[in-house]
Amino acid sequence: MKKLPSLLRLFLYRFIPTSLVYTSSMLFLLYIDDQAFKKILLSLGIRAENKVLSQLHQHLLGLQTSAGLFLFIAITAVCLYFSVVRRRQLVGSNNQQEYLYKIQLLLDSTQEGIYGTDHDGRCTLANKSCARLLGYDSTNELLGQSMHELIHHTRPDGRPYPVDECSIHTMSETGFTGVVENELFWRRDGSSFPVSFSALPMLDGNQAIGMVCSFTDITEKMQVEEQLRQAQKMEAVGQLSGGIAHDFNNILQIVSNNTRFVMDRCDKADLHSVLEEMLKAVERGSHLTRSMLAFSSKQFMRIRPLELNELLSDALVLGQKLLTEPIHLEFIPCQEPLNVMVDRTLMQQVLFNLITNARDAMPGLGTITTSTALAAPDPELLALHRCPHQGMFARLAVKDHGCGIPEDIRKNIFEPFFTTKEVGQGTGLGLSMVFGTVQQLGGFVTVDSSPEAGTTFAVYLPIRTQ
Repeated sequence: MKKLPSLLRLFLYRFIPTSLVYTSSMLFLLYIDDQAFKKILLSLGIRAENKVLSQLHQHLLGLQTSAGLFLFIAITAVCLYFSVVRRRQLVGSNNQQEYLYKIQLLLDSTQEGIYGTDHDGRCTLANKSCARLLGYDSTNELLGQSMHELIHHTRPDGRPYPVDECSIHTMSETGFTGVVENELFWRRDGSSFPVSFSALPMLDGNQAIGMVCSFTDITEKMQVEEQLRQAQKMEAVGQLSGGIAHDFNNILQIVSNNTRFVMDRCDKADLHSVLEEMLKAVERGSHLTRSMLAFSSKQFMRIRPLELNELLSDALVLGQKLLTEPIHLEFIPCQEPLNVMVDRTLMQQVLFNLITNARDAMPGLGTITTSTALAAPDPELLALHRCPHQGMFARLAVKDHGCGIPEDIRKNIFEPFFTTKEVGQGTGLGLSMVFGTVQQLGGFVTVDSSPEAGTTFAVYLPIRTQ
């Protein structure tokens, strides 16, 4: 805040001009009296000599000295009084401005958007977060605007939202202090975002003079909650599928052993072909159970230390054979060695499943890019995937330039038997096997997809410490 002038300075601002005016007035009065005396003497026929005038002047000064001194003291006292009053006014005004400045600074330092309205619902105050969240450059653009018509005019389903039914209006009228979740506010550009807000009447004593509302953008919170629900669902599905797969695999072993027993004791060729078909069906069933066990993290692994770049270089020679001629496979290895603890065969299956998935997303020509890098994921990402490893990770990414994965499908892609392909074109276990295998290795999988940029699956594996 600006520095206040001192009391002496305020006094001199008033005293000096006043004293100059007073002195000038006294001199002017003396001059008037002098001229008047000259005229009076001339009218009486008396010649005004300097000696006579000097005596008259001394007489006048004697008469005016006491009155002039009293007036001078009074002027000084009045100037001092008004200086003290002005000083108090400036101190009070400065304290009020400083208080308002601190309040505004406090409001602007919060991440929550805060705005206040009068009885007519027009904005009387707002903080910077409010303007930023609503897409405005400054709070001045909000002042005087009808906030309901500006930011809360439409329901999530697109229907108009009358002010009489507005939950903000209702909360401010009733004084309800709860928090409303997952309503929409509208930005300046016409887009909307989910908010959590509360509203209360703004009181001046016992009289309500308006309303104050605080709100928060909960977009990220809703995304994290959805991902957490998805992770919990996947965990539950994994436990269920693991139990089913284990029991089903035991049943298949009985069918397989008895089929081979019959084949060994049967000489009929036509019956042999039927039994061979049965064994093939059993083998396909066993493959399904292995994939389900991989998803549920209950498969047997031969884990040993391997360098990820070398493992992928060897596997990509076979991975190229999974692709048709118009689609090319590119490998961008990390310049640093990536030492991980994995099962070689299962990691090859993870890579092949991701390449196959990328190939199916690109019906025409294009390039599938496989890359590795040293990564340090955010703690929030580790907590979301419940990954206990806190060090560095090896990141294996498989990127395609296909049509992308729609948002409503993306949340289900790792579930067993979920597929968008036609019947007979896939089992829906490829990505679930990737998910389960990587999770069993202590890592996690992320997916980033958009219609313009295609899809990138990223596998994070803990770096092996020496």
